[in-house]
Amino acid sequence: MLIELNRESPLPLYAQIVTQMREMIRRGVLKAGDRLPANRELAKKLGVNRNTITAAYEELTAEGIIRSHVGQGTFVNDVPILGAIREERVATFPMSWNAVLTDQSRESSFSNFMNIQSQKDTISLSHGLPQSELFPLEDFRLSLNRAFRKEGQTLLQLGLSGGYQPLQKHLAAQMALLGIQVTPDEVLITNGCQQSLDLISRILVRPGDEVVIENPTFPGAISVFCGANSKFLSVPVNQRGIDLDVLEDILTQRRPKLIYTVPTFQNPTGTAMDIGARRQLIELAARHRVPIIEDDIYRELRYDGADVLPLKALDKYGLVIYISSFSKVGFPGLRVGWMVAPRPLIEHLNALKQRSDVHASMLSQAAIYEFARQGLLNKHVRRAKKIYAERRDVMLEALEKYFPAEAEWNKPEGGMTIWIRLPESLNASQILLEAAKQGVIFSPGERFYASQPQCHLMRLSFTMTDAAQIELAVKRLGAIIKTQLSRWKTHRGILIAEGRRALM
Repeated sequence: MLIELNRESPLPLYAQIVTQMREMIRRGVLKAGDRLPANRELAKKLGVNRNTITAAYEELTAEGIIRSHVGQGTFVNDVPILGAIREERVATFPMSWNAVLTDQSRESSFSNFMNIQSQKDTISLSHGLPQSELFPLEDFRLSLNRAFRKEGQTLLQLGLSGGYQPLQKHLAAQMALLGIQVTPDEVLITNGCQQSLDLISRILVRPGDEVVIENPTFPGAISVFCGANSKFLSVPVNQRGIDLDVLEDILTQRRPKLIYTVPTFQNPTGTAMDIGARRQLIELAARHRVPIIEDDIYRELRYDGADVLPLKALDKYGLVIYISSFSKVGFPGLRVGWMVAPRPLIEHLNALKQRSDVHASMLSQAAIYEFARQGLLNKHVRRAKKIYAERRDVMLEALEKYFPAEAEWNKPEGGMTIWIRLPESLNASQILLEAAKQGVIFSPGERFYASQPQCHLMRLSFTMTDAAQIELAVKRLGAIIKTQLSRWKTHRGILIAEGRRALM
């Protein structure tokens, strides 16, 4: 069976295989009952990915031309495929969507852990989210009812793409308290920070443009700025946030389009830039005329220390785009976030948002506005902060008690997570697989890297689980880590002993 692939053809490789196999069957080169090569065998012969062969076989199967039997193989069916007869038969088969999916659309090897998290006995230290049990449901229901009674007919109609105007005014007032002077029409309401990043990327980043991101960083930013057709420059994070020395070297040699940073309780490391580092970053970006995206989603979750002004409040050049959301301090399911930027940019972002989804839910915006206007949001945040600070301290004490001495971690002044460095001989993803069997999940550090992933790091969230569960989860993790570390030390000792005997 001779198949020739033209890698310069606009026709996908799997489609070329399908076309040539149909022709071989039509000409009798392949006959009914003939067994086709296994996926792996044909992929190796043609020098393509195994998924390409799978897609081609799935397409032919959907058309009824071939059939597969588990444990036996794939065979040619006895069906006519000529002319109108073939077209009529093909039309009766459903579309084979698997054949047209890109590799990026296929299932992640870790996606099943979202299902594991929902299981009754699983303790999740994975996601940096508020705990649902802390939601003030009655207070929010009253706010929702109040908004609906006041203007229900209006809220159920299409609204302005820029957002619900009372909420825009409220957010502008809140920005003023942080030293950020903006007008309501410079505030764009979005469906959360993820949409804000996507809109900014689509407006400002063209094919071939480079974007500076922190390494490690928020996986949502990686998905926006580090796709298959993207270019990015990753800058390490140290105890003061993004490494300004490395950033200066990059800005001197390259011309990136944007800098993305989480300066307050950085995700995943939990570090917070001091005021000096923030001023230095602003001056550095201004000198090279590179805009900054400031993701300030964790600002209100400070438990220790004094507040530090946002980058946007220090920006006298008009180069900072500020984004935030109610997802960490309020209710993630509402999907209400916002961004603040100079009016010319906001106008373009607003127009793009209108083409994308018209506007965020007007009812959600009005409800969160009423909730905030009545002082209920601040009340909820104060309560949540007290509980989260206690849980952070419980986790830190449990880490001291149950983790090996070789492990290191920080004490974040705020945020939702703790960043842990294990000995380099250990792999956090392997630990996760074992921990999941014992009913505990967390986030391996490598998920937060756009380049040069570090496999011995792990991020533990302390916000979604109560104190007793946190201690139990850390105890189980500590036992797993100590066991794996002990095995590695034993193996290393054997190798050293064998090496010494070989030298004698």
